[in-house]
Amino acid sequence: MYNIKDVVYEVKQAAKRRIKLLVIVPILFVGMSIAAVYMISPEYMSSTSILVQKDETLNPLVLYEIAVNTVSENRLESFNEIIYSRSTMEMLIDSLGLDENIKTEMEKQKLIEDLKKKIGTSFKASDSFQITFLDTDPVRARDGVSLLAGHFIKTRLRLENRRNNETVDFFSDKLREMEQIVDQQRQISESDQSTRVREVPVETEALQLQLQSMEANIETVDWQLYEEEQTLNAIRSFVDNGSKPNEIQVLYKLPFSTLPFGEELSALLNEHDQLAQQFTESYPRLRALAGQIKQTTERILPAQERIVAGFKKQKEALVRQRMDLIDEMQRSFIATQRANTQQSDFSIYEGLLADIKVKLEQAKMTRDIGDRAAEQFIVLDAPYIPERPAKPNKRLVVGIGFLLGLFVAISLSGVAEVMDTTIRNEEDLPIQKPIIAYLTHG
Repeated sequence: MYNIKDVVYEVKQAAKRRIKLLVIVPILFVGMSIAAVYMISPEYMSSTSILVQKDETLNPLVLYEIAVNTVSENRLESFNEIIYSRSTMEMLIDSLGLDENIKTEMEKQKLIEDLKKKIGTSFKASDSFQITFLDTDPVRARDGVSLLAGHFIKTRLRLENRRNNETVDFFSDKLREMEQIVDQQRQISESDQSTRVREVPVETEALQLQLQSMEANIETVDWQLYEEEQTLNAIRSFVDNGSKPNEIQVLYKLPFSTLPFGEELSALLNEHDQLAQQFTESYPRLRALAGQIKQTTERILPAQERIVAGFKKQKEALVRQRMDLIDEMQRSFIATQRANTQQSDFSIYEGLLADIKVKLEQAKMTRDIGDRAAEQFIVLDAPYIPERPAKPNKRLVVGIGFLLGLFVAISLSGVAEVMDTTIRNEEDLPIQKPIIAYLTHG
């Protein structure tokens, strides 16, 4: 069984035997790393930091909620899209003169892809960002950063100005369109008012009063017609059945004061009543009175029929007038509803027109204030010419080379130990036989 001391002793012995390998290989890798460091072209990094002020700092209208909400996106949201766009890359290539040896479109595309890898972007906070640029020329590195920052600010300002102008144009077009609609609605409303006055000159309240009066008149005429029909029925009954006993009693209930020939009939009935109390029906004067009463009643009958017919015509006329009045009320109600609806639509469009006017003025103020939007971008760290290259990192490359060489050396030493067949002690013997003698180095 091996113990820890034996293992440590064996490792030390193996290290002594492979000391050259453990030293030479790391030195070789370190030398190769140093050579690689000096063979790689150094690249210099320049950077700049830019602060974007909040909207209310530039546009106080935001604080008072009177600025037009144009759904303005955060300027940092489109930062990477602008920086890494093809137009930005082409601007950078042209400005830095990187396309001198470019002959084909494929070479230009490869240059753009390589250029993107040399650009770095990061957000320091919610309202600031940083741009870095790598190049073999320190001056060109600074110029590249400056060009990227300036291009981003100009692009953002151009986009915002265009958006503000489009907003003003949009509300201006909408204002003209809404003014035309309001004029049309006003004309329609005035036309409906004129038509309503022409067709239904009486107001609904007056028509309601007329209808109530008409209903009262119809009830009065209806009652009068009922009474006249009762009188007519009594007269017809006597005329048809005057010969029957006691039939004359129905005549005493008639309204003699309003009845045609009523006074004459009343006088005959009174005389008949007085004689009937003294004499029998066979008395000559009573028989003569009965005949006179029947003749008078027969003269009253057609006159009463004309009265009843007159009341019926009067009732029919009143009923027709009531129906006409109801139709007129319905037309008045429909016309009023239509006018109210039209007036409501007109009021809605007027409100929209006033709101668009306010929005247009707010958009104009926002556009005018947007001319100062360049003040919203503040350069915190101006681009500079780097003094030392950012790539390659000599210490890191040499350190990695040393660690890699040490790993390779240890691996090769382990392989060498495994492949070594030299017998150094009893444990290294391939067979278990008695030892006769030991040979030592003299």
